[in-house]
Order: sequence, then structure tokens, then C-alpha cells
Amino acid sequence: MVDYEVAVIGAGISGIAAVKCFRDKNLSVICLEKSDDFGGLWNFTENGYGVMRFTHINVSKQNYVFSDFPFPDDVPDFPHHSQMIKYIRDYTTHFKLRKHIWTNCMVVNIKQLPSGSWKITFDKGKYNEREGQQSITVKNVSIATGHHSNPHIPKIPGEESYTGMMYHSIRYKCAATSGIPPGKRVLVVGMGNSAVDIADNLVTQGQSHVDISARSPTWVFAPYVLGCPTDHYATRGLYMLPLTIVEKIVQTLICVLLGLPKQWGIYPLSSILRSQPTVSHTLYHHIQRGSISIKPDIASLGPGKKVTFNDGTAAWYDGIILATGYTFGLPFLNKNDREHILTGVNELNLYKNVFSPRFGQSLSFIGFVQPSSGGLVTMSEMQARWVAELASGNVVLPTPSEMQNSINKDRQWERSWYYNSKRLTVQKIPILYNDEIAEMIGCKPNIKKHPTLAWNLLLSVSAFQWRLDGPNKWQGAEEMVRKVKPTPFYHYSALFVLTLVLFLALGILKFVFSLLL
Repeated sequence: MVDYEVAVIGAGISGIAAVKCFRDKNLSVICLEKSDDFGGLWNFTENGYGVMRFTHINVSKQNYVFSDFPFPDDVPDFPHHSQMIKYIRDYTTHFKLRKHIWTNCMVVNIKQLPSGSWKITFDKGKYNEREGQQSITVKNVSIATGHHSNPHIPKIPGEESYTGMMYHSIRYKCAATSGIPPGKRVLVVGMGNSAVDIADNLVTQGQSHVDISARSPTWVFAPYVLGCPTDHYATRGLYMLPLTIVEKIVQTLICVLLGLPKQWGIYPLSSILRSQPTVSHTLYHHIQRGSISIKPDIASLGPGKKVTFNDGTAAWYDGIILATGYTFGLPFLNKNDREHILTGVNELNLYKNVFSPRFGQSLSFIGFVQPSSGGLVTMSEMQARWVAELASGNVVLPTPSEMQNSINKDRQWERSWYYNSKRLTVQKIPILYNDEIAEMIGCKPNIKKHPTLAWNLLLSVSAFQWRLDGPNKWQGAEEMVRKVKPTPFYHYSALFVLTLVLFLALGILKFVFSLLL
């Protein structure tokens, strides 16, 4: 006997998507959330985990959206966190999901029983007002706690002698409320999106100077390219080309538009598609004005407020903010199970980043993936739809050995393509990844079935394309696919290529006829 067919751990945006997908299949579901509200990192709080006061999503709303619930038209391309949490709440209300979410439930143990079902033990109550442990038994568990679980705080030689302020970016909400008064010199460690956003906020809030220490310098994209959101260019049509060709096209375009990274003091360690890019419309602006400088990795700290860099230079900083990312955390699994799944630092032994060969479909992971371009929501939702179809008995998984072989093959390719970094161990190309899972469950867009949508399906992006067909298709999908049009660059480039091909074909036909006549 089980209490529920599925338990979802975590009520962030991925967990909420999972609850919705399971309810679409009429599966009984409970979602356990440790905090006192749902929404995950988009639920802004003054302290602890979550977005910063000034955070706007750096992925366009057409790419970071539930596939059957569009954003309102008046929401900008890159919504503020207040608009994101409202959207999530509206989604939860519209589909009546709130009653399935139990807040203030800290999961402490997840254990598989001899029967194959799972026993989940959790503490009920707020953090400082625990009411004691409770437990439930479920048939399937979906872990949606995400890959931003544990702040990664690097050990830096001499840090004990550094007398300035130093903390991880998880504590940073804005300069005004994070203990950094105006007029200070601040060093931000890291060059991801959060690091660059923090540096920008520090400059605009009146710090005398801000530096970024980049251990792994990366490429910087502007949010818009040729008037359209940059992630609108990562289309199915583009990825029909070999990745090496795609890489050359993208790198050439970015360098033409923004200049070579080295002229801004940035020296990426890999070519443009082999690492995680940073999206910023202000970084180059601040570098040009001298408000921000790019520094190499830190060699040592101290004495006092001194920071020495790997190139031998040194500077003095009043504060250091470590925007050094996160590591996976699965503390509720026993050591044996955890080591089978988490085989290295941020390295998962999961089939398509979802299923363990040992546990099969009864244990799944939702949102443990990093999109190379575009948003996580479409990927998490596709994973959850796959889990729901499996739990409903509509599809089956490969054998454990087949899953392990697939894991090994994918890992080998990823290591050969991506730069060797702990940030990239779960990176996937969203449209290719979603298409692969969609094909398994029967919802991959069929261009032959929708010939009038062929242009959009090839050259535009939207989550709605995976609701055109298959299980739980949505009647509004076609309208929304038409609404998200190809960028003008793609539109006119494709027309030019088609026209050129047509003229070449006519020329060949004319030549053939001249020979025959």
C-alpha cells in the first residue's frame, strides 16, 4: 500500500512543472517543499537562497515558459523576478496545483523498501519550530531540488589573513542591503551571469571600483542580437548543421557585433559553444568606462586587504564576493545510493540526466540539467512528461545495461566537446535534448503533419511546439507557435538561400534542356 503514486521533492519551477505533468495523467501526487512558500529561487527573500533584488531573467520569456501557459503579452522579453513569481503563481492557480504542495516539509531521508516503493521521512514545521518527523510511502519519487543546492566556496591560500569582508553570492541581494556602503573597492570572483550582474549592481550603486576575477573567462553575449533575443537564434534549423559549422557561424557573428573578447581584457579558454556563455548588456559598457576591470585567478589573499593574482599583480579590496557557483546536494539519500548517482563533483550517473540504471523509473531527477542556450523550464517539463508517461505505463525505459551504455556514450561526447569544467558536466542543447525525449513519448513536432508551420518549426523557438501532437497536446499550441516568428535575420537569410537554390536549379534545368535540344 502506498500513500501516493508520486512524490516530488522541491517546489521550485521544475517541481511545479512536474506536479502539473503528473496531474495531467491523473496520478496522485504530493510535493514536499522545505521553505514556507513555493517558487524556488524566483521567490525573492531578504535572506538566503533566491534571486537578487535587481534580477531579471537572462533567457527570453519565449524560451522560459510552461508549454501550455504563455506569458501575458505585456510582460517584457526578459521579465523581472517579481513578474516571474507572479507567472508561476498564476500557473499554479490556473491548474489547481497548490493543494498538492506541502510547504515547511524538510525531507531528511528517502529510502527504497523491499517492495520497490519508497519511504520518505520529513520534518514538518518551520525551520525553528519543528513539529517532529512524519513519513509517507510512495510508488515513485521525483527529485526536483535542482543543481544549485550547496554554495561552492573555494579554499584560497591566505584567506585567514584577509581582513576585508568576504562571502558567497548566495547572501548578496543588492549593494545597499548586503553590507557594502558606497565608495568601496570590491572584487567579484567568477564570471557567470550572477557574477556579472553583481558587478553591474555594485558599480551602479556607487562603489569606487569593481574588478572581476575570472578563473575561467567565458564568452559574453548581449541579450539582443540584431534586434531579437539572442536565444531566438538557437533553432532546429541551425542545429541541422554540424556543430563545428554552427560554432564558426555563432563565433563570427558575435565577434563582428561585439568585437573580439581580448579587446575587453577577456580571454576565453575555449571556443564559443564549448562553455557556458554569460549574458550581459552592460559589462562591456562598464569595462570601456573603466568602472570594471577583468583580473586573472586569485593566487593568494592577505595580509590585510591585499589580493595577489596569478599574473603577479596585486590590489587591495574592501570586500570579496564569491560568485563561484554551487555543487549538487542529495543529503536525503543514503551514502550508497548517493554515490551510485553522484559519481563525481557535479557529475551524475543518470540516463538522459533523469534516471538511474539501478532504480529505473521509480526514482527520477527533474531539472538536473544546464541549458546551453535558452531556459530550463522546457527541459524540466519535458523530463516530467516523460516520467508521467512511464508512471502511466504508456512507455518503457531501456534495460539497465542499455541505459548505462547510453550514459557512457553521452559522457564521452560531452567530454570531447565541452571545456573541462564542473559547470558543464550537465550541459545540454535544449532543442536537441527536448526533441530526443519528445520522440520517446510521441510529442516531437512533425513538420510533415504541420506543413504550414514548417518555417516556424525550423527557424523559430518556443516551448509550445512540443504541445502540437502527442499526449496532453494543447489546443492553443498552433497559435502560439505562429506567434513566435523567426528572427528577421533567419527569415531573409533563408529566403535568400532558397532563391539562390531555385536560380541554380533553373540554370541546371536550362543547361540540361539545351543539351537535349
